[in-house]
Amino acid sequence: MKYSGLALNLLLEKTIFTGGIAVKKRTCDRFTIPGTTIYYKNKPRLFLKHEYSDTYYPVLDFSRGGAKFLCNERLKAGSALLVKIDIPGVEENIELLASVRWISKNPEQSYQYQTGIAFNSYGNNKNENPTAILSLLEKIEHQTATD
Repeated sequence: MKYSGLALNLLLEKTIFTGGIAVKKRTCDRFTIPGTTIYYKNKPRLFLKHEYSDTYYPVLDFSRGGAKFLCNERLKAGSALLVKIDIPGVEENIELLASVRWISKNPEQSYQYQTGIAFNSYGNNKNENPTAILSLLEKIEHQTATD
């Protein structure tokens, strides 16, 4: 499934009804940190371990709920990924379970595609991301908002 930029905004927004009026509100604020990169691999099935490739891709923006990055591979919408995000100045290892939400042609010449992913929910259950990473992303989000 291919989503346009408008469709992505709708995926990242929720509808709130106030006084009978529908108002769109983002569930997570996007932020950009220059030099942030992402590695990804298909989520391993069963006990098979796959290594991340040596190829990393630039992250255009991200939030607690997902990320938009450039890549040369056309990933399939709905596919499950394990992603590792490297943020300049952040020592912590950020590995998250995610799913591909949309893919579009990149208008620039550098990479073929822009890809949007949604991070799995946070919690202690199987296929959930650790709440410690959520806290870290909230801290980073707050720091970027005050800079």
